[in-house]
Amino acid sequence: MIKILTVGPLEENTIIIADEFTGEAAIIDPGAEGKKVEKELEKYKLRYILATHGHLDHVGQVGYLKSKYNVPFLMNEKDTFLINNDIFPGFAQMVGAVQCPEPDKTLKEGDVISFGKFSLKVLETPGHTPGSICFYDEKNGFIITGDTLFKGSIGRTDLPGGNPEDMVKSLEKLKQLPDDIKVYPGHGEPTTIGTEKKINPYITGIFRVKTW
Repeated sequence: MIKILTVGPLEENTIIIADEFTGEAAIIDPGAEGKKVEKELEKYKLRYILATHGHLDHVGQVGYLKSKYNVPFLMNEKDTFLINNDIFPGFAQMVGAVQCPEPDKTLKEGDVISFGKFSLKVLETPGHTPGSICFYDEKNGFIITGDTLFKGSIGRTDLPGGNPEDMVKSLEKLKQLPDDIKVYPGHGEPTTIGTEKKINPYITGIFRVKTW
């Protein structure tokens, strides 16, 4: 079971991945509306809180869920400077962010998070932020891309730590995945790698990745 909860004023995708046989689950990018997210987790055994990157609209409710479930919080260490960073005045207030704890463990390229029938492999995909990562489950045919890849677009590269050249390399990495891999992005609708190779102007080369 993969469930997308679109939360907060920036319509961020909080994603629950759950094995409906064992009940084990992980939540990725709990950015806002913590009580709504908690309600969706009631019938599952939460094992992990994961983050694709450190922006507040993606980690704003990690602290709330950590206080409720006391499970490990995992992310890439290169983004820990962002987890309580307003980026611009009033950002935390706008998304309703609470204090985010330091990760219990940091993740790097090739790490695997396993629970239930799922094995999420970490792919480092900097560009939107230096510590942006994707969670790739080859066996079950999907990838969680955070703000690296959207349907028909990509994450912006002009925020703190963003880098256009790194984004180009990360998109090239994602292009190597099989076309039928389902993509669950940090904002917007799901898509597939094959679709993005055909329609995404930043992948086809119609648009150049640049600082906005």
